[in-house]
Amino acid sequence: MASGAVVTPDGVRLHVETTGSADAPVTVVLAHGWTCSTRSWHHQLAGLPRVLGSDAVRVVAYDHRGHGRSAAAPAGTTRIEQLADDLAFVLDEVVGDGPVVYAGHSMGGMTLMALAEQRPELVGSRISAAALVATSSGQLASRAFGLPARFDRPASVVAPRAMNLAGARLERRAGARASADARRASAVRAAWLQGASTAVRRPALKQLVFGKQVDPAEVDILLADLAVLPGASFGGFFEAIVQHDRGEALKVLDQIPVEIMHGTRDRLISPRHGNRMAELVPSARLWMYPGAGHMLMQERPRDVTQRLASLVRKVRAV
Repeated sequence: MASGAVVTPDGVRLHVETTGSADAPVTVVLAHGWTCSTRSWHHQLAGLPRVLGSDAVRVVAYDHRGHGRSAAAPAGTTRIEQLADDLAFVLDEVVGDGPVVYAGHSMGGMTLMALAEQRPELVGSRISAAALVATSSGQLASRAFGLPARFDRPASVVAPRAMNLAGARLERRAGARASADARRASAVRAAWLQGASTAVRRPALKQLVFGKQVDPAEVDILLADLAVLPGASFGGFFEAIVQHDRGEALKVLDQIPVEIMHGTRDRLISPRHGNRMAELVPSARLWMYPGAGHMLMQERPRDVTQRLASLVRKVRAV
């Protein structure tokens, strides 16, 4: 596995991981979800070249701005539209020519929908197939990402804005102390996340985000990503997810092979969102995984890897 980085036009450094041959005929691009990182795709980064052959596929995964090992998202850029711009930049600067199989988990799937809305010409010409993993085309304002049922639509909009404001305040305070004690600043971010949501506590996180019989090591990966997530990314991108509504743009994907994957115990984005996307993309194949939660790449790694491998084979056969 090789690590690198690219710098976006607005100056944000994006961390990139690659496996497989740079000369492979097909590239799989993996985009993670909110609060996660490339590490959530570790099974597929290693597994796809093993299943298909290292010369048959190149796999590219990158951390969204404000996540993982990428640089912080500047003020005003915690938007799905911006992530779509970043994706287009990664396609140009990292992937290069050749067909792409795109796999987007949660917010990563929404990123593809925003790209289809902004630049529909790239679907078919550059992106030849897609996998939408535990994601949604919209209508998330009610009970989004584990919000209690008592949150009506106005409350669900106000809540992330309040989180974003609180996170920004703590980020400023942490930044002011960073020169004196950078480790304390990191601890402040982690402590705020723990205080902002009980889901960060290990048992509750496992219950909310994962399904049955998850490997504890997979829970550790998400906990580690949450611990370094800036407060501005936590609140800002949550607000963007709540506002996401791109059902019409999703129809652009009907011209390429699409696999939709969802867990029946996904408490963050309920299975009905997978069913709705399947209705909007009639040619797509819908896969429901009994007992699985929101982190399908980690909970059902073999299944997700095989579905992506199937898309690569379809693209190569064209």
